[in-house]
Amino acid sequence: MRLLVSCIPYDGGKSGISVYVREVVAALAAQEHKLTLLVEPGEKGDVVAPPWTRRPALSMLWHLFVLPLWIRRHRRDFDGFVICAANRRVCAWYPLPTAATVHDLANFHIPGKYSRSRMFYLAHVLPFFAKRAQRLVAVSGATKADMVKFWHCREDHVTVLYNGLKTSDLGLRKQDSELKTSDLGLPADSPEVGSLKSEVRSILYISRIEHPGKNHVRLIEAYSRLPRETAEAHPLVIVGSDWKDAEAVHEAAAKSPHADMIRFTGFADGEALDKIWSEAGFYVFPSLFEGFGLSLIEAMSRGVPCACSNNGSLGEIAADVAITFDPYDVADIASALERLLGEGDEARAARVAKGLEHVKKFSWPDHARGIAKLIEDMRRPAGISRLFGIPVARVTESEAVDRIISLAKRDKLERAFVATLNVDFVANAVSGWPFGGNDELWGYLRNADLVTADGMPIVLLSKLLRRSLPERVTGADMVPAICRRCAKEGLKAYVLGGDKDAVAEAFEKLGCPAILVGHDDSFVKLDRDQPEIVDRINAAKPDILFVALGNPKQELWMGRNLGKLDIGAMIGIGGTFNFIAGRVKRAPRWVQKSGLEWIYRIIQEPGRLWRRYAYGLVKFSWLSLLHMLGGYRK
Repeated sequence: MRLLVSCIPYDGGKSGISVYVREVVAALAAQEHKLTLLVEPGEKGDVVAPPWTRRPALSMLWHLFVLPLWIRRHRRDFDGFVICAANRRVCAWYPLPTAATVHDLANFHIPGKYSRSRMFYLAHVLPFFAKRAQRLVAVSGATKADMVKFWHCREDHVTVLYNGLKTSDLGLRKQDSELKTSDLGLPADSPEVGSLKSEVRSILYISRIEHPGKNHVRLIEAYSRLPRETAEAHPLVIVGSDWKDAEAVHEAAAKSPHADMIRFTGFADGEALDKIWSEAGFYVFPSLFEGFGLSLIEAMSRGVPCACSNNGSLGEIAADVAITFDPYDVADIASALERLLGEGDEARAARVAKGLEHVKKFSWPDHARGIAKLIEDMRRPAGISRLFGIPVARVTESEAVDRIISLAKRDKLERAFVATLNVDFVANAVSGWPFGGNDELWGYLRNADLVTADGMPIVLLSKLLRRSLPERVTGADMVPAICRRCAKEGLKAYVLGGDKDAVAEAFEKLGCPAILVGHDDSFVKLDRDQPEIVDRINAAKPDILFVALGNPKQELWMGRNLGKLDIGAMIGIGGTFNFIAGRVKRAPRWVQKSGLEWIYRIIQEPGRLWRRYAYGLVKFSWLSLLHMLGGYRK
C-alpha cells in the first residue's frame, strides 16, 4: 500500500517514541509498502513541516488543522495514513483511512507531569480529535484500558498491538567481559578501582531523566539503602538525556551515601549503548507509568534479569518474568533490588530462560502487519459498511433473505439477531452531542448478526462516505420472501406482537399458513421479566421468530431475551404484517425507491408520526454531517 506516515514528534531521536517511529517505518518498508514520511523541520523525510512549527504549540495546531487540508488535496496519492504518536499529535479530521497509535495516557496518572496548558490539551483537546480517527492502536492492554476509561473510547475502536523487538535481538546474551573502570567514569587512580573485580555487574536504568514521572529519585533512595559492599559490586548506571526537572535527580544522586557508585552516561545509542548493555548484570525500571516499556523487553532479550514497577503496562509486560514492586514505595523498591541481586545461579538462569522465551511474542514486523491490516480492512470492508459504529451488511434483498434462512437453520443454541436499520433506529439508539441516545439499544445493533439498510437515507449516507450499500433492504420486503422460503424448506415461524387477525390474514395471503406454529399478542412490558412469553415460544420450537413490537421496543426485547430463546434467528419487523394483510397501505414503489416513503407515512398518520419523523431526520442529518467530517465517534 501507499502509506503516509506522520513521524511527528521525533524528539530528536532520543525518546521511546522515536524508537517506535524508526522501528515501525523500517518494518513497513521491509514489507514493501511505499512510504511517504512526514517529519519535523530539521529531520530527513519526504514531506517536511513548515519551519515555524518548531514550537510545540504551533506544531500541534498545524497537525490539527493544516495537515488535513494538505492530505485532502493529495489523498489520491495514498491508500492510508499512519500516525505514530497519537498521544501527542492528531488531526481534526481524517480524509484517509487512518490508524493512529497511542503510547500512553500518563498525564491522567501523574499529576503535574506537564505544564497546565499541556495537561489541558492532553486531557480535553487531543482526545476529542483522536477519537475521530477510523482506528486507534494501543501498544498495551493497559493503554487500551486507559483509553476506554479516560477518553471514553469504545472497546471495539481500539486494537492492541504490542511494541516489538527486532528478530536479530532475540537471544542476545550479555558478554562475560570484565567491567572496565573507564566505562563507569572512574579515574584510573580512584581508590574504588581496586574493589572492582570481574564479578562486578552494574544495575542499569535507561530512560530520559524526567522528574517525577520516571521515578529516578526513589530509585536512588532505594539504591542508597543497599549495603556498601553491595553497591560497590553493583554500580547504578543511569542512561538518558536530561529533561524536565532533571536537576532534582542529580541532586538526589549527589546526596546519596553511594554517590560515587552512581553514574550518569547521558544519551547513548549504537555501539556505546551495546557496550553499556554488555556490562549490565541487572535491569531496573521504576517508572511511575509507562505505556509499554521498550527497554524492559530488550533487557530480557539480552539475558539480563529485571525488576520493574507493578503498575500500568510494566506489570503487564513483565508477566511472571521480572520481579515487580510498588514504584511509590522506596522500601519495596529496595527489597526488590535485594531479591534481584541476591538470587542464586539456578534461579537466575531460570529467570533469564523464561525472559528469552517471553520476548518472542513481541515483534515489530507483526506490529507493522497489524497496522497495515487495519488500513486494508478500512479500504475494503469485508461485506459491511460501518455507520455510527453499526455494521450494515452490503447485501441485496435476495442475499439478505438467503443469509437469514441460513441463520435460521443453525443450531438453536447459536441464536441469531437480525435488525433492519432505518432513520428511526438511529434516532433512538445513537448519541452525539447535543443529542442523547440509548446505549443498550445501540449495543444490540452493533453486535447483531445481520443488519440491513431499511431506509434510503442510510443507503445515501453510505454512498457519501464511499462505503456504498447496494440497495435498500427492508423488513416489509423481506418477510414475504422469508415466509415462502420457510414453507419450501420446512422451517417453522412464530410471531410475537401484532394483531392476531392481521397476522393470520397475512400468512393466508402469502400462501403458507402452515409454517406459523404460534402467535403471542401479549402486552410486552420491558420494565419487568415475563418468562412465560419465552416459555411459550420455546415450547413451539420455531426456527425463526418475528417480533412485531416496533422500534425500539422490539430490539430491546430481542436483545434482553436472546440468550433465553431456543430459536435459529429472530428479526424485528414492526408493522409488516399489517402491510401484508392490507390493513395499512404501503407507499407506491416509486415513492419507496425515491426515499420519500416517510412523507407518505406522515400523510397516513400525521398526529402520531410527524413529531417522531421530524426529530429523527434532524438528528440523523446532524450525525451524518459529523460522520462526513471525519467519522462519527460517540
